[in-house]
Amino acid sequence: MAKYSFKCADIGMDCGFETKASTKEELMPLIVNHAKTAHNMNEIPPDVAKKVESAIKKSFF
Repeated sequence: MAKYSFKCADIGMDCGFETKASTKEELMPLIVNHAKTAHNMNEIPPDVAKKVESAIKKSFF
């Protein structure tokens, strides 16, 4: 089964946040919520969204 993960540090943020989920659809709301609460981003700009998308890692456990 695949797992998806994301770390803020992977897009150059000075932040220790990392999260995992079974699907990208489950992962994205976790990332968006973190961006709102920790980085005061009410919307994720398109350039940041592209960085986030490219930083999502897929692994098999």
